[in-house]
Amino acid sequence: MGDYPGAVAAAIAFFRGGFSAAPVQFQNEDPPQNPWPPASPPAPWCYFEMVQLDDRLRGVGLPGNQVWLATGNVAVSVFVPKGYGLADHLTLAGQVDTLFRAKTIYNTAPGVALRFWSEQGQGPSIQGGDSKSDDGNWFGAVVVIPFQLFYIK
Repeated sequence: MGDYPGAVAAAIAFFRGGFSAAPVQFQNEDPPQNPWPPASPPAPWCYFEMVQLDDRLRGVGLPGNQVWLATGNVAVSVFVPKGYGLADHLTLAGQVDTLFRAKTIYNTAPGVALRFWSEQGQGPSIQGGDSKSDDGNWFGAVVVIPFQLFYIK
């Protein structure tokens, strides 16, 4: 049987296994290197978040055998040093988009699956870009990937 913590662990493992273009910090984990962010020389880096926004009964069945649907977003903030160049920055963010687009993972049992949306207008998107640090040395863009988690409870 699947659950949300298992889906988060699967999404993190999927990202770690498929993205190596820049170091990544994950929610509530220590940075992967010191100093953080990468400073000598400044290099691109990412911050990975997964947030559940809704959880509701999706199908009928006896308690303990009902399909539930949790929805939310994976957000990967991609930071580059100022002066890095927007085209190269968007190429880096595009690698995150490509990794998640229309993928299904965490299908551990019948009725359990973590789907990253691919429907028109609801697939991954690269949103905005601006200075994201107090010292103004970093430029960031966020890749937002909607997800659906189907699981039995």
